[in-house]
Amino acid sequence: MNVKGTRTLSNGQTVDVHVNTGLRKICACPRRAWPKCPHSWHFSYHWKGIPYRFSLERHLGRVVSSKTEAQQVADGIKASIRKGRLHETNVVTPSVQSGDITFDTFGEIFIERFSKAREKVSWDDDVSMLRQLMAFPIRWNGATRLGEKPLGAIVEDDLEAFLRHLHSLGRSIATRNHYVQIMRTMSRWSVKKGYRTLPFVLDDSDMIRRKKAGKRNRRLEPGEEERLLAAANPPLQRLIIAALETCCRNDELLSLQWRDVSLGRREVMLRATKTKTSTDRVIPISDRLQAVFELVRHDPAGQPFGPLGYVFGDELGGRIRSSKRAWQTAVLKAHGHTPVWVWKKNRQGSGGSGRLDRQSQAAYRIIDLHFHDLRHEAGSRLLEAGWPLHKVQQMLGHANLQQTSTYLNATLRGMHRSMRTFERTRTRPTPIEPLTSDPRGGSGNSLQVLASNPACAPLISCKVSPDSDDKSLMH
Repeated sequence: MNVKGTRTLSNGQTVDVHVNTGLRKICACPRRAWPKCPHSWHFSYHWKGIPYRFSLERHLGRVVSSKTEAQQVADGIKASIRKGRLHETNVVTPSVQSGDITFDTFGEIFIERFSKAREKVSWDDDVSMLRQLMAFPIRWNGATRLGEKPLGAIVEDDLEAFLRHLHSLGRSIATRNHYVQIMRTMSRWSVKKGYRTLPFVLDDSDMIRRKKAGKRNRRLEPGEEERLLAAANPPLQRLIIAALETCCRNDELLSLQWRDVSLGRREVMLRATKTKTSTDRVIPISDRLQAVFELVRHDPAGQPFGPLGYVFGDELGGRIRSSKRAWQTAVLKAHGHTPVWVWKKNRQGSGGSGRLDRQSQAAYRIIDLHFHDLRHEAGSRLLEAGWPLHKVQQMLGHANLQQTSTYLNATLRGMHRSMRTFERTRTRPTPIEPLTSDPRGGSGNSLQVLASNPACAPLISCKVSPDSDDKSLMH
C-alpha cells in the first residue's frame, strides 16, 4: 500500500493513511516490513459489490517472490475482474486439499459467527434450513450428502439441485426464496472471511434471477375474515385482529410485552431485538386494536399486567410460543372442514407432537391461507384506503420502498384503480346528435345512432352509395 497522508488518533499519535492497491499480508509483521517478511501476499478487491479476497500463492499455484511481482499479478487480476473474465486469466486453481473444512463445519461457523453474532431474531430458522441443506443426498468422492463435501468443492449446481428437490416436494415459492437468500449470504460471507477465493453463488446466476419469480399474493375473500373470527378461540381472535390492524408478523405479536404498549399515546413499540430487520418500529393503535388491548389489560384478579407480561400471552401473562395449531384449526373450520389431529412420535423416539392427518393436511393446502397472509392483507388494505406507499412501508418495517411495492404488488393495485375509473367512464351516458337530414342534402327520416360504448371514438357519418339495386352502405 502507498502512503497518501496522515491522521491523528484520539491519543494524539500520528499514523499514516495508505492507499489500498489490492495487496495485503495477514501476519503480525508491521506494514513497513511486508515487502521483506516471508509471509504470503493476499489479494483484496471489491468490484460491483462483490469482494474478492484470496491468497495469491494459492490462486496461482506457485510462490510470489517479491512485492513487485505481486503487484503485477494483482493488477492483472483486477483488470480481468473489471472485464468479467476472471476465469480466463492464466490461473491454476489448486485442487481441494484434504484439510479443507467441510460444508457442515462451515455451516456451524456461519450460524455462530454470522446469524447469532448479529443477534438475528430468526437464527433458529437458519439452523433448520441448513440442516435440510446439509442432509441433501449426493454422490461425490465417497460423500453421501452435501454437508460432507469440502467447502472449496461446493458449486452452484449443487445448490440448484437442492432447489429442484424442494420443488419436487411441493414446497412453496416463499420457502425457495428463503433458501436462496441464505445461500447467497453464505456465499458472500465465505469470500469476505477468506474461507473461499470466489463465491459459489454469483449475483448474475439464474438462481438469483429466479428468486422473485413467484411471489405470494393471497388475499382474504369477502366474508372470510368473519368466518375466521367465528371459528377461532378468543386468544387467536385477538391475534388475528392485531395482525390486520398493525401489519405485524406473528412472532412480533407473540413477543409483544405491556412495557411496549402506550395506551395514552396510542402507540406500540416493536423493539429491534424482536423484529426481523433488527430495527425499532412504532405502530399507531387503531380504535379496533385499542378495544382489544383494553379487553386483555387485566389479569384474572382484576389487576393490570406488569410491564414484562405478554400482551397476547396466556391468562397469567406468560408467553405463548406458537399459534400454529390454533390457526390451522380455525382455517379448516372456517371453510367447512373438521380438522383431525394425530399424535406423531419424533424420530428419536422421545416425545412427539400433534399433527393434522393426511386428509386435513390436503384440505389445508387447498385453502392455502397462512397467518402471514394477514400481514399482506393489512398492508394491501392500507394502500387501497389511500395511504401513501412510504407510510405503508413504515408500518410493514421494510428496508426500502421497492421491497414494499413488490410485497404488496402495487402495480396490480394501480391497474385495479384504472379499471374502476374506466368502468365509471363507460357507464356514464354520452349523448350523440341524431342525423335529421339526408346526407346527400335532401330530407329524410331521422336516424339515431346508439353507441353501446360511449368511451369509443364517435362514429363517422356514412355515405350512401348512388341508386342501385344494391342497398348496402359504403364507408
